[in-house]
Amino acid sequence: MHIIGHRGFKKKYPENTMRSFREAAEFPIEGIECDVHMSSDFVPVIHHDATLERTTDGSGLLAMKTYEELRTLDAGSMTAPAFAGEKIPSLAETADFIKEKNLWFHLELKEQKHVSDAYFISTCLEMLRERMMLTETVISTFCHRYLREIKKQQPLVETAMLTKTPFRRGRKYANKNAADGIHIRHGIQSSMYYKAWRKQSIVVRAYHVRKHHEYFRCRQAGINGIITDDVEKMTKLRF
Repeated sequence: MHIIGHRGFKKKYPENTMRSFREAAEFPIEGIECDVHMSSDFVPVIHHDATLERTTDGSGLLAMKTYEELRTLDAGSMTAPAFAGEKIPSLAETADFIKEKNLWFHLELKEQKHVSDAYFISTCLEMLRERMMLTETVISTFCHRYLREIKKQQPLVETAMLTKTPFRRGRKYANKNAADGIHIRHGIQSSMYYKAWRKQSIVVRAYHVRKHHEYFRCRQAGINGIITDDVEKMTKLRF
C-alpha cells in the first residue's frame, strides 16, 4: 500500500511548498500529492485554495495574479514564523523535484474559470511529457469532466475521481468519467466500499488517513494507497 504525502508533509510544514515536499521525501514514501491552479498569465502553480488569504500574505483570487506576483508572496509564515519566505512553487519546479526523487506525482487539478479545460489540461500534460513523467503521474480532480479531456489528450496518464462520498456503482461511474481510480475521503462509510471496488479492478486510494486504526483498516481492505498529512506517523506503522 503506497503512502503519499498530502500537500507534502502538511502536518508539520507549510502545505504545497518546496519545504513541505522536501521534508516529506525524507521518509520512505511512494508519492507526493499537490494541487494545481493557473495564474493570470497561464503558468500552472501549486496551491490549494482559489484564494490566497489562508496560506499566504496575499489576498484575492489566485487566478487574478501573474506568476511573478504570486512569487512575491510569503507562503510559509501563516504556518509558523520559522517558515517565512517559502514561495508558491510552479508546477515545473515541483515536477523536477518529484522526478529527481523518483516518486509518484499525484496532481489534483482545481477547476479553472479563466481558461478552457483543454488549454489548462494540455499545459499541465506538456510539462509532464517534457520530463517523461506521464506514466509516473496520477491526475485526480473533483471536476470530473476534466478526466475525459485528460484521456482524450493523453490516454497513458492514470486518472482518478476525487469524492467525499462513495458511489454505489463504482465501475459504471468510473467508466463514464474515464477514471482509472477513485480517491475518496476515508471514513467508516467509505471503507465499506473499498473491497468491492478493488474486485472491480478500480484503483482505490483514501485521503485524510490520520490515525493508526485508519491506516490498518485501509491496509486490511487492500487498497492501493493512502494520502496522509503525517508521513512520519504512517511510515512508522509499516514496521
